[in-house]
Amino acid sequence: MSAWLHPWFAEARYNLARGDAWWRGRAVRAAALALATPWLLRLCGEQGSALAAAVPRLIMQLPLPFALIALTLGHAAARARLVALDEHMRLGWWAAAPIEPHRSTWTLTVLAALGAVAAALLAALALRACGGDGAIWRSASLVLSGSVAVGVALGLLSALRHRRHPVRRLREGAREPLFGLRWLDDARLPHISDWQRREALLRWRRGGRAWMIGAVLLAMPGGTGLAPGAGVLAIAVALAWFSLVAQACTVAARAAAALLAATPQPPQALARAAWRYPAFAFACAAACASGGAALLSLGWTALPALWGLLALTALPLLPGWRRGRVDARP
Repeated sequence: MSAWLHPWFAEARYNLARGDAWWRGRAVRAAALALATPWLLRLCGEQGSALAAAVPRLIMQLPLPFALIALTLGHAAARARLVALDEHMRLGWWAAAPIEPHRSTWTLTVLAALGAVAAALLAALALRACGGDGAIWRSASLVLSGSVAVGVALGLLSALRHRRHPVRRLREGAREPLFGLRWLDDARLPHISDWQRREALLRWRRGGRAWMIGAVLLAMPGGTGLAPGAGVLAIAVALAWFSLVAQACTVAARAAAALLAATPQPPQALARAAWRYPAFAFACAAACASGGAALLSLGWTALPALWGLLALTALPLLPGWRRGRVDARP
């Protein structure tokens, strides 16, 4: 097995056995949430149990929208992670090792297959926890599992195609933002916020978080009015964009911490410089979500809930600030 797989795979298995799993984090939290939600609904009484049992029936009544959502989710998740791993194996620490390119390809293929199997198992367990007729939830799990498998396969093909166009990536990174926000830069560590903006802009232009907006559009009923539809779309765009910004800012801050590790900077200097753009992005996303709430004719009491939901998407930023500093570990 080690003869045709990348050595990174053996390292990942060692980290998994040690407890420092490379896949831990958002994927584990999402899986735990998907498994816990049906049980929490069933604990809420008869209405919660009826709502949980209605999910498999709804999937069978509307298989095409749910299949498209699952396909989009599988494609987006697989492509993002496989592209990042492929670049890490080819351009990162392993770049200087004499490793054949086909071993990286086989590693990506094996990981995509394992991810598709894990997603199918997760969908089956979540739908089984919803309860109801066994034939219905098994058919619904087949719809979701097949769609996710197709999405993962398309994500694998897209990731393998991505390595053939390195010049396109360089051109994307050379683009300038539409508006200059030099006042966000910290005088002691300039260009940190600009780095974060460019990272977020590059991910957004590549289609990052587009699956969230597409899922909202697919789930929207056909008879939705113009104002309510625009309100829902504004809230979805705000959540998708700010969650992407939070992830991009975390990646840029950790890269800056690794780059400046040998400089005589105080531990809090980078943390002070790296919070400005996320705070500005949160204000912009909150304004967009508030506009969507106004189009939906929601009361002012709904605004704190929307802002709290936006703040939850900023959770990737929190582990980076430990004891007033930015953690440089990947």
